[in-house]
Amino acid sequence: MTGTVPQRTRYVTPLGSPHRSELLCAAYGLGLGVLSVALQEVLAPVLGPDSYQLLLSAVAIGAMYAGVRAGAAALLVTGVLKLFLFLPRESSLHLSDVRLLIRFGLFLCLGILICWLGQKLHASQKKVRVLSGLLPICAWCKRVRDEKNEWQQLEAYIHDHSEADFTHGLCADCARRMETGQ
Repeated sequence: MTGTVPQRTRYVTPLGSPHRSELLCAAYGLGLGVLSVALQEVLAPVLGPDSYQLLLSAVAIGAMYAGVRAGAAALLVTGVLKLFLFLPRESSLHLSDVRLLIRFGLFLCLGILICWLGQKLHASQKKVRVLSGLLPICAWCKRVRDEKNEWQQLEAYIHDHSEADFTHGLCADCARRMETGQ
């Protein structure tokens, strides 16, 4: 066994989604919103004119996969287009049609809730750091070779590359060896 670095070694790195710009996330949400409104328009005869499932799905997909900005952008697009495209067809928008306005208010509240849950999901995912890939480790001293080709203690490496901390103790075999002086 030699001390050279194999050419195809992939080092252990924290997993995480690539950094997305805020503008790209908002554009993603706008696109989802427009797509869901177009689908709502096409499927209105099947789903009914006051169906909100497709519109809320755009908010959910945007918030869960691209963040709260995408969900909020999708909610903005779907809410405005629902208000100006679909509601005038469903009602004359008089104050006497309170049920329609209540459903629209519930749609907005559910969309805000979905965005809030998406934000909580993304915040919790940022806290989780997972190690993946190959971890080059010395067969004798158990030190780990890092990205700079330097050897460091296993505990220090894992502490630096994850959220894990270590506590030390003795297993039964090592405790017996220590007692007998081996």
